[in-house]
Amino acid sequence: MKIVEYISSVVLLCLPMAFANAQDNSEKRDTLRSATVVSNRTVVRDAGTRLVELPELRTMIAATGEADVIKFIQGLPGVSTGAEGSSAIYVRGGNIGSNVITLDGAPIYGGSHLLGLTSAVPSEMISEAIFRVGGFHGDESNITSSHIGLKSAIGSFTERTYSASVSTFMVGASASFPIIRNKMSLVAAVRVSPVGPAFRAIQSIVGGSLDSLSNPRAVAFDAFAKAKWLIDTDNSLSLSVFSSKDGYSYCYGGRSDERIGWGNFIVNARHEGKLSKDWLVEDGVSFNSFSSHQGIVRDMKGTVNNLAIVSSLNELTVEATFSRLLGYSSLRLGARERFAWFSPATSATYKGDGPLQRVDSPMAYRTSHSSISTFHGQWDLSRERVELMASAKLNVYTAHDAMVKEWNWRFNPEASLLARLNIAKWLAVEATADWTVQYYHTLEGIPLGWSVDLLVPTSPNRPPERSSQYYAGIFTSFGNHRITIGAYNKHMDGLVYFSDASLLFSSAIAGWSSNVKVGTGTSRGIEFLYEKVGRRLNWRLAYTLSKTDRTFPEINDGVTFPAKYDRRHILSSTASLVLVDGAMCKMSLTGSYTFQSGHRETVAAGEYPTVTLYDEGHSIDFFSSINNYKMPDYSRLDIGCNFCFKTKCPQELNVGVYNVLNRHNPFSIIYDDHSREWRQVSLIPVMPSFSYHIQF
Repeated sequence: MKIVEYISSVVLLCLPMAFANAQDNSEKRDTLRSATVVSNRTVVRDAGTRLVELPELRTMIAATGEADVIKFIQGLPGVSTGAEGSSAIYVRGGNIGSNVITLDGAPIYGGSHLLGLTSAVPSEMISEAIFRVGGFHGDESNITSSHIGLKSAIGSFTERTYSASVSTFMVGASASFPIIRNKMSLVAAVRVSPVGPAFRAIQSIVGGSLDSLSNPRAVAFDAFAKAKWLIDTDNSLSLSVFSSKDGYSYCYGGRSDERIGWGNFIVNARHEGKLSKDWLVEDGVSFNSFSSHQGIVRDMKGTVNNLAIVSSLNELTVEATFSRLLGYSSLRLGARERFAWFSPATSATYKGDGPLQRVDSPMAYRTSHSSISTFHGQWDLSRERVELMASAKLNVYTAHDAMVKEWNWRFNPEASLLARLNIAKWLAVEATADWTVQYYHTLEGIPLGWSVDLLVPTSPNRPPERSSQYYAGIFTSFGNHRITIGAYNKHMDGLVYFSDASLLFSSAIAGWSSNVKVGTGTSRGIEFLYEKVGRRLNWRLAYTLSKTDRTFPEINDGVTFPAKYDRRHILSSTASLVLVDGAMCKMSLTGSYTFQSGHRETVAAGEYPTVTLYDEGHSIDFFSSINNYKMPDYSRLDIGCNFCFKTKCPQELNVGVYNVLNRHNPFSIIYDDHSREWRQVSLIPVMPSFSYHIQF
């Protein structure tokens, strides 16, 4: 649990307040994630698709002071969260790795910052974001739960603009200007977190429980740049580069030096144009490099033990999509070739000191190669009363594992259907059906949304993950009110269970491949979304009633057990009230409340004594089943105030209080050998939140 203690102190204690007493609380209290905002505001949308309202992100209250798309999505129906304040999401019963985040079509495998507290992509650089949980499009592949599609901003072709921002844990700046007026533009942004110096300053003031952590070092930053060239009236070319890095290290109790980190580097070239009068083309090539490391250097009675685990994924993607209009319908045809080189959980040696130290990896033979060839087609029909979509994909997967020493070939089809009938202007019925396949497995560790989970490819011992999902719902509107209610049923095959997830810093993780179990899962639920949209008063309410389980032949004696984040009830609500809307200033109050049923933990049902020839005996814990204990419920209230100053240099200030009631929401439980009782571990107490943005 040392890494948990580090989370709750290094990141969460980097504020001018001492809340170490909120970290280990023997009283088990009810709790849950807070939520916010909802989906689209219009009747015209795809079933299963939610449009993220980007202007509302800055009014949200977040633990880091800077809300992001993930925090927005965590307040939508069908979404369960991991640990409090984290970026972990479980959509309609899937795992964390069942979701894919893309930036201009290129996947981002390390999508979090600050130990999972915020997104690695600055919201300043996002012009559009969608969250799709059903009715998947033909060009969306290698996912089984949801697609978070981010589209980057385009720089100005006519004028120069600059901005700067500061929040509780991030400082950033951006610029947009023409390189060649009306022909080529550039947009760029960079963010850096001062969490390391802030923690050292707080430690010198607070001390106490933080004294066990010494020499803390932390680095978190991201950078994005995109150039767009208008070749002519029919063709454009863009080139973007995205990079992010997280590194954290500290000494615990003077006996061990622990380190963890991850990073992304993405280069993405895209072309959009016309092939003829009728056909449009979107094509591109991208290179994605993701790596993570974790390790410990421990002094055990004068003997220094060094263990480091390094993982990496390098991916090259080439794709093209052709589309044309056919009266009231449209047709899209395309192909994608994806080459990937995996090197999961390779033993390594650290070189140098600090959170971003260089790592050597001598066990290169663990590398696996894979290729996914996808051919896809999609047909859409849109009339006044009827909307239809049908997409189909054929995947050809091949892989070579250096340890297995054989090639693995698979041919897997996919399909999605969407239908929407607009019965009246105020009433519509909709349905989706999806049969999806995913070839990348995520072996989860601590459920925080950290980007240190192991990414491994499909192999003879690990079949691809499959999902079949069906949804039907009703949409109605009256005046400024919108209501959506629907139900889904989902079955999942090829799910993985990583039995060594708790051994994050153990040599046992080096043999991860023999500790991956494969099984199935089911999830079914009812989703409800209500929103009122007005000029001054807005509110939203999202509720999910669901049940999710898992079945693994080699786990729990093959008996079905509840998923770890099977939260039966999830309620998210938010409201905003505009108090002042004048010529120079706009001020509004916001508030959000979240309730979620407690997640599941595995605890001992009892213990029994044993006696051996070499000692007098000791007790051994007895576990009745997996995830046999339901944690207390989660509840959290946030409030905030947003100010927009309409001056020559527009400014925006958002201040708030996260977890107003100071609920000690449960993260996990540990057994205290001294008191012989279970204790609850909590992460985030009440804390102030702020962000400031100015544009020049």
